[in-house]
Amino acid sequence: MDVAMADPVESAAEPGGGFLRCFGRQMKLLREAAKLTQAELGLIVGYGEAQIAAVEQGRRIPKPEVVDAVDLAVGARGVLMAMKGEVERARYPSFFREFVRLEAEAVELHAYDSQVVNGLLQSEEYARAVFTMRRPLLDEDTVAQRVTARLDRPAEAPRPTTGAAVELRHRGVGRASATRRATSASRSA
Repeated sequence: MDVAMADPVESAAEPGGGFLRCFGRQMKLLREAAKLTQAELGLIVGYGEAQIAAVEQGRRIPKPEVVDAVDLAVGARGVLMAMKGEVERARYPSFFREFVRLEAEAVELHAYDSQVVNGLLQSEEYARAVFTMRRPLLDEDTVAQRVTARLDRPAEAPRPTTGAAVELRHRGVGRASATRRATSASRSA
């Protein structure tokens, strides 16, 4: 991708990204206008006070259903819901967003991975091991966001057929037990 044609929400997937900070400020202004504390809003939408604070500071990406719930709770009349698509896109690193869009439109997906378990077949433990080993190191919030985004993708993407065989010849990612669980789970899919 040409640098001049960079994605307008390029930094949104990173902690403190511009779009997420803007979304968080809007959410905070609407919450304050509704005369709710972070703790009160958290009780209404099923988030903790710290999670609400993290969303308002642009450090946490809320799930679409939470965006809907906050919009209703603060009486935003669709203002936050209108940004839900961009919030959803911000869940993925900028280099991966186009792939996620194409994956969602795909009828069939063919992938050959000789060194790792494909992202759609990964267990939570395996995905966490992959992101934890990444260099440069990612902070815990970013790892948690990316693991959540990866685990949510299978619901949106085509799944391998039941005849798919998974064979792992390399155990360089995570513990061997995480690899075994990831491959056995994919066989039963």
